[in-house]
Amino acid sequence: MRYLILLLLFFCASNGVFAQQALSKKDQQRKAEFLAQIEAEKKYEETISKADQAFVDKDYVKSRMLFNDAIQYSKENEQWLISKVNDLDILMAEIIAREVDTIDVISKKEIAEISTPEIEVSEIESRDEKMVVSLLVVQEKPQITEPQIAEPKEQAKRQIDSEPKAVVRDQSKAVPPKMKSEPKSSERVKEDYSKYPQGRTDETFTFPNHTVRRVIVRDGIDTIVYKYVTHKWGGKFYFKDDVSIVERIWKEEVEAFEEKYPTNSAEQ
Repeated sequence: MRYLILLLLFFCASNGVFAQQALSKKDQQRKAEFLAQIEAEKKYEETISKADQAFVDKDYVKSRMLFNDAIQYSKENEQWLISKVNDLDILMAEIIAREVDTIDVISKKEIAEISTPEIEVSEIESRDEKMVVSLLVVQEKPQITEPQIAEPKEQAKRQIDSEPKAVVRDQSKAVPPKMKSEPKSSERVKEDYSKYPQGRTDETFTFPNHTVRRVIVRDGIDTIVYKYVTHKWGGKFYFKDDVSIVERIWKEEVEAFEEKYPTNSAEQ
């Protein structure tokens, strides 16, 4: 109601209804506050709309920054906006913590390309040339006046020799079928910790907006993975086997393993 009265007064003053009386300093101050509040509400709505859209687009950094900027435009919604910012910080920490455990595996399928064996023309041509030469030699032999009766075995042998011989190809020198590779495709899988040596492996991963320290401990048959995530704009998050834990427990356990395994396997 107070804002409606001020708006009515402003309308009347701007249209000359109260031209004979100027607004007091107190009324002018109220008027300025009212206009500033209207402008702030407008900017608040625009900022919240952009923040929601950035969240839908999975641009969590942008969404987080916009929710944080909206605090200055609405003090009454400050606690709700702070909770939104904190939720996004936790969400990004969980995502980036899982990212360091994920690797790209390239899957490749090979398909045999069946090719028709090439005919060795040189072998056929050489075989035909030998047959023609053998026929010419037979024609040049002098004719035998006295009939000669060949033995059955010799006649059969002569007939076999006159027949064209089959070409036997050496399969040991055969060219193997060509293999045709499909385009390589990558698949995201969780890293296998069994390849890490016994002891402590301490690594640090740097991203544009985040830093992750990962400590892999292989203690006998047990494997424990600790992670410490920090954002560029602040905030610390601690994880043990992807479960969020407090800073005190994280430091106590990691420092205990540092004493037990003083050598960092990643530096070896």
